[in-house]
Amino acid sequence: MSATAAPFGLRPVGNLSGTYNGSFRQYPILSTYSTGIAFGDVVKLNDAGSTTTIQKDTGTTSATPIGIFLGCRYTDLSTGQTQFNQQWTGTAHTNAMAYVCDDPNILFEIQADGSVNDDDLAANAALVQGALNATLGISRVSLDISTAATTASLPIRIVDWKGGYDGDEKGTAYPIMLCKFNTGHQLGIGVVSGNAPSAA
Repeated sequence: MSATAAPFGLRPVGNLSGTYNGSFRQYPILSTYSTGIAFGDVVKLNDAGSTTTIQKDTGTTSATPIGIFLGCRYTDLSTGQTQFNQQWTGTAHTNAMAYVCDDPNILFEIQADGSVNDDDLAANAALVQGALNATLGISRVSLDISTAATTASLPIRIVDWKGGYDGDEKGTAYPIMLCKFNTGHQLGIGVVSGNAPSAA
């Protein structure tokens, strides 16, 4: 039961047709990209001129995600060795590739930043973009439950409580919710203006 606000970003657990099998796709990260990205952050593709690369999607009431960041690999400039990390620290490295869960129908767990009512089910909501936890390498993104509404452009659709309607999360102060992307996904959910990779 979640009595404490301890957001962990988005954690893939399934999809609309079954159980999540851990699949991901690799996308490049520009070596000069200086923003940190952690496990569970929302990421998007960005047109970087001669290449298309991964960036953190910092959208709140709107977002154009390609998916959920699950870690990365890169060549460490100081050692010349390939490194694997669950966060991109924003330090310039070469040959960087992000591991991204890019299924448009992915279901994920995310902690709400307040209590959730019965009528919030099937509503849409915004995100809270908390600063990542660099020590643990995890996201601090949470669900902005105060924005729950029928507003079609909001990026997240609330599906259920973790464990279901009769589970332990229902009625807690900061419940973990089961959600999906609602609109703006770059692979085709809710086509909206700006869901294609854009120039930096």
